[in-house]
Amino acid sequence: MIYFDNSATTRKKPKSVISQVVNGLTNYSANPGRSGHKASVNCAIAVNEVRENICEFFEATSPENIIFTLNCTDALNLAILGSIKKGGHVITTAFEHNSVLRPLHELKNKGLIELSIVEPKNKNIITASDIEPLIKDNTYMVVTVHISNVDGAITDIKEIGKLCKQKNILYLVDGAQSAGHEKISLKSDNISMLALAGHKGLFGPQGVGVLVLNDNVNLSPIRFGGTGTDSIKLLQPSDRPECYESGTIAVPNILGLDAGLNFVKKNFEIIQSKVAFLSKTLIYELKKINCIKLYTSEENLFGVIAFNISNIDSSIVSEFLNDKYSICVRSGLHCAPLKHKYLSTIEQGIVRVSLSYFNTVDEIYTLIYALKDFVKSFDIC
Repeated sequence: MIYFDNSATTRKKPKSVISQVVNGLTNYSANPGRSGHKASVNCAIAVNEVRENICEFFEATSPENIIFTLNCTDALNLAILGSIKKGGHVITTAFEHNSVLRPLHELKNKGLIELSIVEPKNKNIITASDIEPLIKDNTYMVVTVHISNVDGAITDIKEIGKLCKQKNILYLVDGAQSAGHEKISLKSDNISMLALAGHKGLFGPQGVGVLVLNDNVNLSPIRFGGTGTDSIKLLQPSDRPECYESGTIAVPNILGLDAGLNFVKKNFEIIQSKVAFLSKTLIYELKKINCIKLYTSEENLFGVIAFNISNIDSSIVSEFLNDKYSICVRSGLHCAPLKHKYLSTIEQGIVRVSLSYFNTVDEIYTLIYALKDFVKSFDIC
């Protein structure tokens, strides 16, 4: 099998990640912060060390601002629903995943917020100049994806963050696809909230996400229950991070995420260079096939490459690759309908190849061979 669906989840994990998940299941199967015995205390210490590691890597201000969530969607929901200002105005983009669009539209449809959606004016890149004209007196938050999960288009988060800071507006960044591929700093990028997927570019297991907060952010919890603190009170406590982490957190997954983050820290430049090289090679070879329409810019070498073959439905292409060559790609709308509307691919969808550090050049050329076989078999060009 050749696995090219790493934007959904990285299939191959570093051995250290697997080892740490097992370590979590065998040596840290206790509930952190819920008891005073040694097993619980040791578990709490281990989890806090992971918070410190994430805090350092993303240049946050305090480990207490590292919130573990169920996944990146959960992190985005906490950020969006927890920061709501009734009657306020939010700006987002046409490039967002449904994990951003759906909670925002839910609030809009209930009459709780006003919502503006930006399309880029230049080269598929969302910039501060796209955002600024839509800012109003009641605008309280801007939400943007960092790297698109559809075609790898990048957003200028540094300039948008600078704008938001000047205007005293919260800036929420969806880092699901960029974390592990691009440097992200809450401090220098002026990010208020950063949502992360543990199981993609950070090579962690599924079942854990992260919301990284800045000090200027005060969210209302969206889940309520046991936190291990102030248990006599019937109202949710306010202390971070526990107030946002009701219930038992996934300690083995958190430890696995930590190992994945350490792998990325140790090999960041190598990972970035290899993914860029693989992306460039694939784009170069795809452009040689006449009937392929490429949606990914040659400048966006982040491992997400989108294309179609003539007017063939994207699902037909992906089924052919899977059935005949055991090549796994993603077809369809990728949970980003407005992006596909922008690209005029709502009906056809898009074939997406998403690369990992663990993919190889030989796999790229096998894919190219398979695509040429598809074109020949269907007599398209």
